[in-house]
Amino acid sequence: MISPNSFQISKNWWMKFPYPLRLITKIRFYAAFGAGGVIYLTSLIFNNIGLSATDIGLGFTISAIIGTATRFFTGNYLNKKGKIQFPLISSSILSITASLFLIFSKETYFYIIGQSIVGAAAGIYWPSAEFGVPYFCYPIDTRKAYALVRSSEALGIFLGVFLGGFMTNYLYSKSIFINDIFCMFVITYLISKNNSSITRNLENFQKKLVNPVKQTQLKWNKNSKIIILSILLITTSLALIQVTLPLDLVKGGVFRNELSKEITSFIISIQLILLLFLQWPVGSWISKKGRLFGLKFSLINFSFASFLLFISSYLNITAFFLISFSLILVSLGTASFLPTSTDVVFRIAPSKKKGFALALLSQCFAMGYFFGPFISGRILDLFGYASIIWLSISFCCFVVFLILFRKLF
Repeated sequence: MISPNSFQISKNWWMKFPYPLRLITKIRFYAAFGAGGVIYLTSLIFNNIGLSATDIGLGFTISAIIGTATRFFTGNYLNKKGKIQFPLISSSILSITASLFLIFSKETYFYIIGQSIVGAAAGIYWPSAEFGVPYFCYPIDTRKAYALVRSSEALGIFLGVFLGGFMTNYLYSKSIFINDIFCMFVITYLISKNNSSITRNLENFQKKLVNPVKQTQLKWNKNSKIIILSILLITTSLALIQVTLPLDLVKGGVFRNELSKEITSFIISIQLILLLFLQWPVGSWISKKGRLFGLKFSLINFSFASFLLFISSYLNITAFFLISFSLILVSLGTASFLPTSTDVVFRIAPSKKKGFALALLSQCFAMGYFFGPFISGRILDLFGYASIIWLSISFCCFVVFLILFRKLF
């Protein structure tokens, strides 16, 4: 039984963070709660409707392409205006529209339209949500602040997938989109209610922010290319875990039997539970290490995780345990990557291009969906399994880890 003391301790811990940081943490929680089921369960829902893996992957690819334009438009807006309210509300409205399209879609055409609007909404949301954290966290270290907001997102995504999976299986097959609409309304309310407070605090904290951001930095860091490459590879791995892995599990491997959608949802939920509990401690631990330690740690975890998924395709009885252990490594890699990547990109960018830098980071996530899900969808349709994909990801992550380790150790 949880004692009342525990709630008071949690409340006291929560209240130690600056109010603006707590506000954006709430916003990001609801965004993740709404998007969690959409990200992880959309491919399963439309697979059950009858869309091919190629069509499903194409939807994510088109979504990423459209998100490219909105990301850089938003980054430019943030550089000039320095305000996050309008982009966040705009992304909420677009997300509601996308969910309505996906609710009523029964064929590829409406599915593609819905996914396209999802991409536009994501392209506006992510740079804006990331932009506020370094300015709102003073005097908290930026990496610890990102660990906090990522922890709230881990909780939101877990609840979104867990409740979404339950509602999808037992209530209504597209409940996740209704949940997303509800969360977008909550975000709109929070921003509207705190509009003047957000503006005032953003301006105040921008003036106070001296140490965490080098205001006189005029050029990109000399190691920017290898850092962006490693981020791009990790985000591609995450895209494949989110979109391709569920399809791979329900279709079966070379010798591995097919798994039911219920077991697949359970496996994905376990990984999200792990991420929920690991995000804050791992993020806090990473914040005490070197700036690039989190990227290296993430790459090696994704390399081994992908290799285990590759092996699992050729086994049957022990495959479940290999898949489970690989998702533990995925959770460790994700927990170390999410807060580190934003902090690193924010720091390597010139002073007047912070908004553009965060748009670029968000674009790395989008580019993970450009070709990954589409190509993997084609491979799944042609061969019926995705073992070669996991082997390729494992090899690439390990090679980039070695380059990053030698060059930036």
